[in-house]
Amino acid sequence: MALTKEEQSLLEVQEIDIKLGQVSDGLEKAPHKQRIAAARAKIAEGEKRLALIEAARADLEQKTSELQVEVDEFNGRMKTHQETMQQSSDHRAVENLSKELETLLKQKEKRENEGMNLMEKRAEFGSALTDTAEKVEQLKKIEADEMSAYKAYFTKLKAVHDALMVKRKELLSNVNEETVDSYEKVRKSKNGIGVALYENGKCGGCQVMIPMAQRSAIEAAEGIVTCPSCKRLLIVER
Repeated sequence: MALTKEEQSLLEVQEIDIKLGQVSDGLEKAPHKQRIAAARAKIAEGEKRLALIEAARADLEQKTSELQVEVDEFNGRMKTHQETMQQSSDHRAVENLSKELETLLKQKEKRENEGMNLMEKRAEFGSALTDTAEKVEQLKKIEADEMSAYKAYFTKLKAVHDALMVKRKELLSNVNEETVDSYEKVRKSKNGIGVALYENGKCGGCQVMIPMAQRSAIEAAEGIVTCPSCKRLLIVER
């Protein structure tokens, strides 16, 4: 015998709820999410590296500037000494100034060498900065592409979800409110399966063979009954 409209509707609602669960899982476990998260983590790491490189380069520029100030000071003092030597007729004074001039020259050359080393390091930081910035931009493009793909994926599943919800509401209008309440409560406590068919003495939900003594009562009852084993709603074809 055929099922009643209410029974058939409830079974179809169950199938819809299974599909809705699959849609939810699809959204929750979308591979795009992991790839987006991975890209964002690498972007954050890259931006942190950029900040460190920029800070280090700025520090080098500051040190280079300070060294240049010292070199300029040495040049000024050396120029003064040279002018004094040219104007002086005191041999001893000229000799002392010459020694000081030699010392200043060595100090100046040392600062200039330090400055050259700093400039080389600054160039290295510049290359690292450019390379890291390019990688960050590539990662941002990957993230944007994944976001675009995820939005399209989400829109597709959302359309499926909405269509299923419309059909679900339509079907539930054929089911007694009390039965709907029972179904919802059981479904939440039974991994999403709230109703099953009774076939050949067995519950289609828990797959347990119902004792012979209880079968007669189940088969003789009118409407939707309850499985004595799993407590799911049980629909009996009569």
